[in-house]
Amino acid sequence: MSEQKRSITWDPWKTFDISPAEKEAIAFRAQKRQVLKAEWQKKVTDPFAGGEGGHVFDPMVQRFNSMKATAFDHFKITPKTTWIGAYLFFIPLAGLIYVVHTSRMEKERKYRSGEIPYEKRTFRFVY
Repeated sequence: MSEQKRSITWDPWKTFDISPAEKEAIAFRAQKRQVLKAEWQKKVTDPFAGGEGGHVFDPMVQRFNSMKATAFDHFKITPKTTWIGAYLFFIPLAGLIYVVHTSRMEKERKYRSGEIPYEKRTFRFVY
C-alpha cells in the first residue's frame, strides 16, 4: 500500500488564532520539556551516578513531597471545608446509623410479636 499525503482539513493552531510569537514560545517550551525529560531519564537510569544510594535530588520533587507531608499543618477550617467534611463523613455516618437502627428495631418488633418463629431467626445462638 503506498503512502498518500493526506490533506489536513483542521489545523488546531488556527482554531484559536495564536500569533506566530506564541507558536514559537509554545514550541520552545515543548523543546525545553523534552530536553529536561531526557536529562532526568539519563540521571535516573545511570547506575554509577548519585553517590550514596543512587538518589537523584530534584528540588521540585522535594518541594512536592514536603507539601504532601505537611498538608495537614497548613489546613485551615473554612465553611467550605466544614461542609465537605460533613458531606463526606457525618451525613453518611448518620444515614448508616439510621438505617441500621431502624432495621434492627423492625426485626426486634417482628421477633417480639411472633411474626418470625424462633427457628427462623438469624443469629439465634448469639442471645
